[in-house]
Amino acid sequence: MRHAPDWARFASKHWEQSPTRLRLGSPLIPPEQAFQGLVSVSAPFRFGTRFRALPDVRFFADTSRLRAPGTLLPGDEDADATAYLQRVGRELGAARSFQCFVEQPLMEDYAQWERVRRFVDGVLMHVGVPVLPIISDVWLGRFSQAPQGAARHEHHSRFTVVLQGRVRVRHWEKDARKARTVEAQAGDVLYAPSHLWQEETSDEGALALRLWIPVRGSEPQEAVKALAVKLLNAQHGEDDTVPYLPYPGKRGPARVPRLDGVASALRDVTHGPDLQQVLRITWAQRVSASALEPVPPPRAHEALEEDAFVRKTHPGRVVRMLDSPGQWLWAVNGHAFAGPGPFAATVLDALSPGVPVRVGALWSLGRGAAQREQVRALLETLHALRGIERVPAQEA
Repeated sequence: MRHAPDWARFASKHWEQSPTRLRLGSPLIPPEQAFQGLVSVSAPFRFGTRFRALPDVRFFADTSRLRAPGTLLPGDEDADATAYLQRVGRELGAARSFQCFVEQPLMEDYAQWERVRRFVDGVLMHVGVPVLPIISDVWLGRFSQAPQGAARHEHHSRFTVVLQGRVRVRHWEKDARKARTVEAQAGDVLYAPSHLWQEETSDEGALALRLWIPVRGSEPQEAVKALAVKLLNAQHGEDDTVPYLPYPGKRGPARVPRLDGVASALRDVTHGPDLQQVLRITWAQRVSASALEPVPPPRAHEALEEDAFVRKTHPGRVVRMLDSPGQWLWAVNGHAFAGPGPFAATVLDALSPGVPVRVGALWSLGRGAAQREQVRALLETLHALRGIERVPAQEA
């Protein structure tokens, strides 16, 4: 049985202060489920390296990255993580270390993403939601020295979630010779604040998930600048030619019209309503996802019949905010959309995680045909984004 950590104590005693171990009692994600996720995301990488693709799969032999690992990645021939470790160990030789590493593994599997989101909610409830996304990665391997090129994110605190096997973790602040070593097993979670360096090893083989939570650095400013440039390009197009100034001593214009135009357009973007709206949308998405991004895609759209029953999903996170006069912004599980106004609050109040409600009864909350149509569209959108779920008729 999994145990919920004492998050209030964690936040006051350890958050950004000192490392600690949390004992969940059982793995946060069942190892067989996590491994099948690795098999799924590794499939296209078995045929060659994919560039700028997420999830990103990498394979390290000893401490070096193999650009085309092929069948050294997890595949359908591997029954589970243990079978994979044994197979690759035979192929590479018992003396060699190896690691399969995946950046952003949760975006392909809503069930895994939701399990991790519930865990993340525990700490965010006490420290707040970061304005930047939480980064996730998972690794499976057997290695006595950390690979060169595996991800490390500065200015982030981190959780190392052991799903299978045993992991040895070294922490140090300035001098690696003064490192503190701790071992963890499946069901344990190790926390380290952002000022500590960390190195994981596993001699026998392990499967682990890492969560990197941003706490320091200049990334918020960079994020706003990136959004501003994106809006600037969308409004004025991209021009990759380089303007030239007059050669010193030659006569020519003292000003460069194109640079002046870009400066003027950037001023309009930063002072206009579009950037503020994009920031509101980004923030609504981030809060509704507990900052665990990228988020899994919606499920296929389905029509909800009048006699169908639905209920709110746990945790049923729905974020609503006024975007502009008369316009409401909604976000569910990291997806934003324009939704109905204040009357829709009665629809949300009629939904709860444990109580099935007939769709026709929810339609009737709208006053007139126009509002009832808005309720119908809202319910189908919430269902596609997993804010609500169908309930079998016999259960309802």
